[in-house]
Amino acid sequence: MRMPKNSQEIPHAERRAKVLDEAIRQFAGNGYRATSITAIAKVLGLSSAAVHWYFPTKDDLFAEVLTSMFHAATERASGDPDLGGDPRAELISVLEELDPHKALVREAYERLNTSSTLREAYAKVLQWADDRLIRAIAQRVSEDADVDLLAETAHVLLEGLLVSVRTRDRSIADMIDLLIDPLAAAAAARPRGGTTGS
Repeated sequence: MRMPKNSQEIPHAERRAKVLDEAIRQFAGNGYRATSITAIAKVLGLSSAAVHWYFPTKDDLFAEVLTSMFHAATERASGDPDLGGDPRAELISVLEELDPHKALVREAYERLNTSSTLREAYAKVLQWADDRLIRAIAQRVSEDADVDLLAETAHVLLEGLLVSVRTRDRSIADMIDLLIDPLAAAAAARPRGGTTGS
């Protein structure tokens, strides 16, 4: 019978993954403020210094948690044959999966000015979501519509949906359609390089 591996025999990537798995569990269950490196380390039978070896700061670990949760959600959405690569459906799927954790997204948003690691992780989430929203709008208008003009408006509205912790009385799908429909109408009314009448 082989004895279990001691921590020295466990490969670096495997140990790092265990730290990340526990961090995901604790951040998702307890929130950012109530999660500590010490608590994560204790569950894993490690010292805090060992956790800091993989993730130098709590924000570095938090950024990796958000990235991991987001990556898992986008992988499921892009691999789901029922969604068929539809950008609107993928966006809704990911936002619905992340919705129970929107307080974590809000916390990341509030810490953007204090952590470059969180800023980079948050930017990737927003870039992916912006891309899907713009593609969904583009599907509803003619090729000569100025969809790019609406990118900033779409970004601001989508970010509000991502970070708002207020209770909604509509589904995420309804909220996305409330973003897409008027923005598509505005894009269609303004052709590329053209101007609207005054």
